[in-house]
Amino acid sequence: MKRKIYFSDLTHTSKGLHSPTFPLGISNVMSYAKQELGESDFQFHLFKFPEKLMEAIQADMPDILCMSNFSWNLELNYKIASLAKALNPALIVIMGGPNFPIDASEKLQFFKRYPLTDFYIEMEGEVGLATLIKKLDSHYFEINRLKDHGERSINCNYLVGDQLIQGPAERIKDVNIIPSPYLSGILDEFFDDNLLPMFETVRGCPFSCTFCADGLTFKSKVRRYNPEKVKEEINYIASRVYKVDEMILTDLNFGMYNDDVTTAEALAEVQKKYNWPIMLSTSAGKNKPDKVIRVASILNGSWKIGSSIQSSDPDVLDNVKRSNISREAFQQFNDFNNSLSKDANPYTDVMLGLPGDTKEKHFNSLRYGIDRKVKVVRMFQSILLAGTSLAAPATRKQFGLKPKYRALPGCVGIYKFGDEEFTIAELEEIITSSNSLTFDDYIECRIMDLIIEAFYNNSLFDEVYTLVEQLGGSVFESLLYFNEHKEMYTPKMKEIFKGFVDATKEVLYNNREESLDFILKRENTEKYLKGELGINEMLEYTAILYQELDNISVVFFKAVKGYLEEKGLLLERLDQYFEQLRFFIICRKQEFYETNQINHQDFDYDFQALEQIDYDLSASSPENFRKKVRYKFFHTEKQKKNIEHSINVYSQTPSGIGRTIQRSKLKTMFRQFELTTE
Repeated sequence: MKRKIYFSDLTHTSKGLHSPTFPLGISNVMSYAKQELGESDFQFHLFKFPEKLMEAIQADMPDILCMSNFSWNLELNYKIASLAKALNPALIVIMGGPNFPIDASEKLQFFKRYPLTDFYIEMEGEVGLATLIKKLDSHYFEINRLKDHGERSINCNYLVGDQLIQGPAERIKDVNIIPSPYLSGILDEFFDDNLLPMFETVRGCPFSCTFCADGLTFKSKVRRYNPEKVKEEINYIASRVYKVDEMILTDLNFGMYNDDVTTAEALAEVQKKYNWPIMLSTSAGKNKPDKVIRVASILNGSWKIGSSIQSSDPDVLDNVKRSNISREAFQQFNDFNNSLSKDANPYTDVMLGLPGDTKEKHFNSLRYGIDRKVKVVRMFQSILLAGTSLAAPATRKQFGLKPKYRALPGCVGIYKFGDEEFTIAELEEIITSSNSLTFDDYIECRIMDLIIEAFYNNSLFDEVYTLVEQLGGSVFESLLYFNEHKEMYTPKMKEIFKGFVDATKEVLYNNREESLDFILKRENTEKYLKGELGINEMLEYTAILYQELDNISVVFFKAVKGYLEEKGLLLERLDQYFEQLRFFIICRKQEFYETNQINHQDFDYDFQALEQIDYDLSASSPENFRKKVRYKFFHTEKQKKNIEHSINVYSQTPSGIGRTIQRSKLKTMFRQFELTTE
């Protein structure tokens, strides 16, 4: 009789899909296991959704349950494993993935907190899991027989009593020994869901950032897949995907290597043949900007390249063992992106709360990106992730890191296993203060982050920022002016910003037990599911501000005029132009998702001519563009399709409109306009 092995990479589903991606990592592990173990003695099944896994367990109990462990599914994994073990105590539970400590004492605590986890495969899973199953087979799948021998296995951890047994850490030298889960058909069923396809061309990272699980020395050497295999996978995916426009490449430094040109050329061929992917998401290499730019050029604007700085402060970077791209190369990336088209979105990443960070340093990091004309500053909170050096006890102590716990947004749920209903919450540790950052300053930084996310990142007011720069002003300083002059805010805006601060504070807890005691009370869990608690406040309040575009634009324009006047840069007779520009922005950009909405409006300025010169009034005057015109505002059929696909993916996620605004090329979704006599 064949032994059944279930593989899972679960996402929470109670409030949409938290992780709307193909289960690539665990499918690689399963693909290699099928090759090494054969299908004559084993059956293999892959799961993404918890409901399907729980149904399968009850209908046809597996012998082995292999679960991919991330910060967003650990508790869900363990609860399902516990319920399965209650039905079948002989079930072997194996976890693997990056959400596992690197410190031996913390590994011991992990097993004590999750005692029904029989084995944990750390680092790379393919060889580790296949080797472990072969050893279990030699012991007739009796766990205690293997453990009683204290037998060590590659990348494998387990407990014998209170003793931690750790196997030797080994990496795969040639990743091409792993059969492609796409080409073998393992992932075919997931094309019918609104999931984003993922693929990889390399493993490993030469950099050593302490906040990243790939910054460990163990993973410093880069291993590459055969380019022909990659090309086959890309074509296989493109010929089958039909519900989404985006593709994710999991490489950490794309564009740095010669073979990345081959990958880009393969993608370009696929784009020409299938008109897909519309958007490629991947991280750009920090070094060799000329190579990265060459790769991006091949992809015709579908890849938004950017440079993740995390911080512009040298001491903070030193503390996390990070060396940033040079200022010259950073500017080179941005200039290239902006030269591609007016719809380009060069970005940078900034993290709040890293060791040594302060309010001033965080603001300077934001300024660094905006002053160098990135179009998107992606702001993240520093999280103490298991499996990273940043989360190690020594690092916490050295920098006085004071994290608070909260439910990971979108990862609180109520599920049913048979007749039993259970509540689950995934937690994360956010650095909200340290030896250098007070909690009050952390909140002030979050407010500034929201202003940049809502008023800068989504291209709502690009026409205004162009004018600010051309008049000799600083875009960042104009945003700072907006932040510092809250007396201008309308009552509605004050209410929104207060709501954001309250939402940020009210779900932060001092320890794990306190947070779970609150979240897992049924009435509180339901509040999380209704969005009354535990939202992704940055995305949620970005969406709320966007939906108040008419309201906030009045205050925004007032603040810009105040800033320009304070700097002595305000042109005469701008008032009427500003008011008409504001209304023009409303017509084009309000409720972008209402694709069947067509408006006809009269204006006193020739905005078509202004757009052709990128709203450049540095050598002219608004009066030179005075002209009675009537414009029709509409979405093209191509835009409608793109918006529909984006909404289908991200409306399933928590803070769906906010996620669409953040993840999509929003600028390409704004209405077109043309002269009309209607």
